[in-house]
Amino acid sequence: MKKVEYRVVDSNVYNKCLNLANELLNQISAQSQIPIAKIFPKDIILYFESSYDINFSFFESQKNKIIYKDLVHNPDFIILDDSLVNRTSGLTIPKKERALVFINQSMPLTRIKFTILHELTHLHFHKLEDNKKVFNSKFSGKYSDDVLPFEDEANIIASLLFCSTQKLEMLLTRNYSFDKIRVVTGMSIKGLHSRLLNYLHHIIGLSNSKALELVLKLRDNDYKTTIEIKHLVNNKNNHLRKHKTRLIKISRGFIIEQSACISFLKNLSMSELITELEYAHSTKNFVLVQLVMNEYYQKQQ
Repeated sequence: MKKVEYRVVDSNVYNKCLNLANELLNQISAQSQIPIAKIFPKDIILYFESSYDINFSFFESQKNKIIYKDLVHNPDFIILDDSLVNRTSGLTIPKKERALVFINQSMPLTRIKFTILHELTHLHFHKLEDNKKVFNSKFSGKYSDDVLPFEDEANIIASLLFCSTQKLEMLLTRNYSFDKIRVVTGMSIKGLHSRLLNYLHHIIGLSNSKALELVLKLRDNDYKTTIEIKHLVNNKNNHLRKHKTRLIKISRGFIIEQSACISFLKNLSMSELITELEYAHSTKNFVLVQLVMNEYYQKQQ
C-alpha cells in the first residue's frame, strides 16, 4: 500500500486544537440544535455564513461556471492562471467589511470541503486582521516558519470539524470498515487516514508506529483490527466515565468539558473574566468560580 504523507505534530499542539474544535462544535451544536455526532461540513459552513460576512469565490483556469454552487450561499467565480490554480487550494483575505475566501474548484469534492473548513478555521481562530496575514493554502511547496504553525492548526482543526471525535467513535464502535466510515463521513482516503492516525496516537495514546500499523490494517479491511480498535475506544470511554468527566455551563449558554472551559477562559480579557465570575456566582457554579479565579490570577502575574 502506498504510504500516505502525514505530518506528525506535538501532542500539546494537537490537544490545543482539539479543545478549540470541541468548543466550536459545541457552539454549532447549540445554535443548530444538531448533536455533534451528526454535524456535517454543510452545517459548519451554514453556521459560519450566519455568524460572519463571508464572500466565497470559486476559481479554476478552464471552466467558467461554479461546479458545486450548493456548498455555500451566493458564491462568485473567477478564472485564474494555471500557475496559481496548480499550486493553490484556498486563500483567505481579511477585510473590515467582509472576509474573502477563495476555493479551488478543480479539486475533488472531499478536498473542496476540507479546504473550506481549513479556510474557515483561519478566519475564526487566527485573528486575520490583527495578524495582517493572508493565508494561502498550497498543494505543494514549503511554508515559512511564521506561517507553518497556523497551517498545522488549520489542518488539524479542519479534520476534527470534518469528522468530530464523537462521530468517529460512534462509527468505530459500530464495527464500520475504513471504506464505510469514509462513505458516511464524506472524507477522502488520505483525510480519513490522517484523522484515524491522529485519533489513535493523540487521544487513545498509542505510539505513532502502532497507530500507523492499525490504520493500515483497517484500510486493508482486517476485521480483527476493527474489533481491536473498537475495544480501545470503549476502554477509553469507560475510563472517562469512571472518572466522571466534568461538564461546565458557561455564561454563553454552552455546556462544555472542563478542559474546553479552561481554554475558553484563557481567551477572555480581564473585564470578560470578571463578567464570567459574576455569572458563576449568580448561578452558584463553584467549579466555574474556581477556574475563573485561577485564570484571573494567572493573567495578573
